[in-house]
Amino acid sequence: MSKFSKIEFCSTRIDKQILTQRAYNQRWAELPEGTIPLTAADPDFPVPAAIQDALVEYLKGGYLSYGPPAGLPEFREAAAIRFSIRDGIELSADRIVAIDSAAAGMVALARAYLDVGDEMLIFDPVDFLFSHGAEKAGAKTARFRLTATGEIDWDLFESLINPRTKMIGVCQPHNPLGRNFTASELRKILELAQKYDLWILADEIWSDIVFAPGRHISMLSIEGAAERTLLLQGTSKSFGLAGARIGFIALPDTHHVASFLENSGAVYTSFGAATLSQVAAIAAWQHCSQWLAGFVAHLQSQRDFACERLARLAGVSVSRPDATFVLFPDISKTGWSSEALSEHLKQQAEVAVVPGSERWFGPGAVGHIRLSLATTREILSEALDRIESNWPV
Repeated sequence: MSKFSKIEFCSTRIDKQILTQRAYNQRWAELPEGTIPLTAADPDFPVPAAIQDALVEYLKGGYLSYGPPAGLPEFREAAAIRFSIRDGIELSADRIVAIDSAAAGMVALARAYLDVGDEMLIFDPVDFLFSHGAEKAGAKTARFRLTATGEIDWDLFESLINPRTKMIGVCQPHNPLGRNFTASELRKILELAQKYDLWILADEIWSDIVFAPGRHISMLSIEGAAERTLLLQGTSKSFGLAGARIGFIALPDTHHVASFLENSGAVYTSFGAATLSQVAAIAAWQHCSQWLAGFVAHLQSQRDFACERLARLAGVSVSRPDATFVLFPDISKTGWSSEALSEHLKQQAEVAVVPGSERWFGPGAVGHIRLSLATTREILSEALDRIESNWPV
């Protein structure tokens, strides 16, 4: 772990008092005092100083005026440059649209590219936002069951495609399994999309959190994918900007951008990303690469530590993820349901985790729990101590 990460990600860098006032979504502000939340994928650490400074400097100008519908020109350019530097992809800024979070973008894209009665093929398990977006568009989902470690049976995958199928949802890296799909796997997905003339909705919100020796492989890096890929990225996981609600969409060309903006209502100011949040994202991309490298190194250490500890518990098996800062241990052999075990840990161990319920991740999540690692070693160690002392098996 780098010296930088040791400084930035130790217990003295977080403020529990502020977290209990501001960290919602099943976290510190919503739980009983003394309960440790390993729940929502939102870091406990404050945002990098460069982002804080950029926001203060922008506010000194005294104006928070409307921005252009597709986002600030400097935001779109910064996003394009980030693709070039990190992924080696030349992506023009005029294909990028700022959105108020990748979650909102998921719904907006589903509404723009799916009709009532259409079907989207999604992984099982996978984050609930894929099915949520399809439902908001009046479409349905068909789920493809991944193996415990995230492998794909391609014959089975293709067998689920039918005349109603219009889109394939790809979570890269995958939440909650932490799988970082390979270029050959993404290429196979593209081949199926081309064969059946399907859109690819690529959620790459976790693209910065990939552990050594791997690297993120964007769907847009696959030759021929750009013309049918609708890509989502954001800053909530990488830089702790969940509350800023800022991300972006990359679309096939400027025609698609214009159509999306019209359909979304952005040109009428009924949809669009806050300019202040775009300023935060620009600062993150331009000035916080060292902070991010330290954060990923810290998370990789957290992953190794937690996997070793969890593997000791009776009835638990846990795969070491390639990416993301969540673990998804299989607890099916304990004899407890995900919901019952999660409630037991919350009440007896005072540790909150996310049950692997069908509601959040699909049927393939049953028999699992999800834990976030984006906290200090001290807090994670205390949480695991409590879990071990109150393990019911």
